[in-house]
Amino acid sequence: MQVKKFEAPTLQEALDTIKRELGPEAIILQTKQNRRGFGLMSKGSVEVTAAVSERATEKKTQVEKRIPEGYKQRLAQASATRQADVYESYLEKRIEKERVQLTAQGDQSAAKRITAVRYADIEDDVQSTRVVPVAEAVQEYVVPAEIGAAIDQYAQSKNDSFAGLQEEINQLKILVEELRKDRKRSEYLDSDSPYSATDALESAYDLLLQSGVDRRFAVGIMRDTARNLGVERRADHEAVLDAVADRLLRQTRVEAFFDSENSAVGTRIDAFVGASGTGKTALIAKLGTHSSRGRQEKVGIIRVQVSQEEASDPLVIFAKALHVPYRAVSSQEELSVAIQDMSQCNRLFIDTPGVSPRDAGQIRKLASIFEGLRGVRINLVVSATTRDQESREQGKGFGTLRPASLMFTRLDECFSFGAIYSLSQQLGLPVSVFSNGKKVTEQWENASAERLTASILNIL
Repeated sequence: MQVKKFEAPTLQEALDTIKRELGPEAIILQTKQNRRGFGLMSKGSVEVTAAVSERATEKKTQVEKRIPEGYKQRLAQASATRQADVYESYLEKRIEKERVQLTAQGDQSAAKRITAVRYADIEDDVQSTRVVPVAEAVQEYVVPAEIGAAIDQYAQSKNDSFAGLQEEINQLKILVEELRKDRKRSEYLDSDSPYSATDALESAYDLLLQSGVDRRFAVGIMRDTARNLGVERRADHEAVLDAVADRLLRQTRVEAFFDSENSAVGTRIDAFVGASGTGKTALIAKLGTHSSRGRQEKVGIIRVQVSQEEASDPLVIFAKALHVPYRAVSSQEELSVAIQDMSQCNRLFIDTPGVSPRDAGQIRKLASIFEGLRGVRINLVVSATTRDQESREQGKGFGTLRPASLMFTRLDECFSFGAIYSLSQQLGLPVSVFSNGKKVTEQWENASAERLTASILNIL
C-alpha cells in the first residue's frame, strides 16, 4: 500500500495530479482545506491524501510500458474511469492471448500422441485386418504440463487476489483510524485532556480561523469552550457555536462613541490618527454631521499639519457646509490656542495627516503636538480590509500616541471580521465605531460586541 499527500491550489488540480501519478484506482483518504491568508491577493490550497495498492501500481506501470507514446498522452487526459477500463481491457487481452498460446501448444502435443496407428498404415484388406478396440486405437488424452500449470497458477492467483484485497482493506482501516486519531488531537485541547475533539469543535475552530481570528486567540476561545462544555454537548454543533459566541461577546471590548443622550459636560475633544487611505477624513465628516445635525451639538473642526507640502483639506468645504468653525494648526501651541478659542463647542474633531506606521519621525512629531494637552482623546482609525499582519504593524507603530480606542472603516468591503477582534485583543483597546461606504450621511454605527460576533461567526 502506497500513501501520498498532494497539495494544489484547487481540488481538481490535486485530483489530476493523483490520477497522473498513482493511476485511476487510487483511493482518496482525506481532503483538507489549508487556511487562507488575509487580504485580496492571498490564496489558499487543498491538501489531499491518497492511497493505491501495489498491484494497481504494477498494473499501471506494465500497461504504460507497452502502449504507444502518442496514445499514452491521450490516455493521460482521459477520465479516471476511462483509464481504468483501458488498463483492465489491455490486461484481459494479454491474459487471453497467453491462454490461447498455451492452448495451442497443448493441442499440438496432444495431436502427436492421440493416435497409435496412422490412418495411412491401416491395411485395405478388411478381412486380414484385426479390428482394433477403441481403447487400444486411441490413447487416453494427457493434459499438457503447460496448461495444467497455467490453470493451477490462475486458481492460486484468484486466492492470492482475494487475500491481497482483504489485506489492503485492513491496512486502509488502520490508516484511516490513525488519521482520525491525529486529527482529533487538536491544539486547543489540554495535553492532559482525556477527551478528543469532535466535529462540532473542529468546525467552530475552523470557522474562527477562516474569519481571520488570530490562531492564538482562536486556541484560547476553543480551549475555554471545550473545558466548559460537557462531554455530550461537545458533539452538539449548536451548543458549541453558542458557547463560542458567548465567549466572543464577553471578551469583545466596545465603547460607544456617542452616548444615547447628550449628557456630556464641557467639550469633548477627539483626535483621529492612522495610516494613509484608512478614511479618517470621511469618518470625521460622518461623525461631525451626526453630531451637528442629528444631536444638535456645537461642532468645531481642527486640522493638524506636520508638513508644508500637504494638499488642501477637504474638511474646509465640510466646515463651511455645516457652518462650523475650522482651524489649521502645525504646532502644540497653535493647537492649544485653537482648542481654547473653540471652548464653547460641545465636540471638537481633530484630523491628522495619514502617516506610515514605519515613519517613526512623523509619528514622533504628531506625538509632540499632542503631548501634555489634557482632554484630547486619540482614536486609531484602521481599514477593516487591512491584512492581519499590517494591522498589527499599525497598532505597534501608532502605539507611541497612546490611542484610547479603535475605529474601523470600510466594513462593507471586508470579508474577514476576525482581524478586528484580534487587533482589539492584541492592543487591549475597545472598539468604538464601525463605518461603511463613502456616503457622509449615517453610514456608520456605534461598535457593538453583538455585531462583531455575528460577523465573525457568519450568523447575520
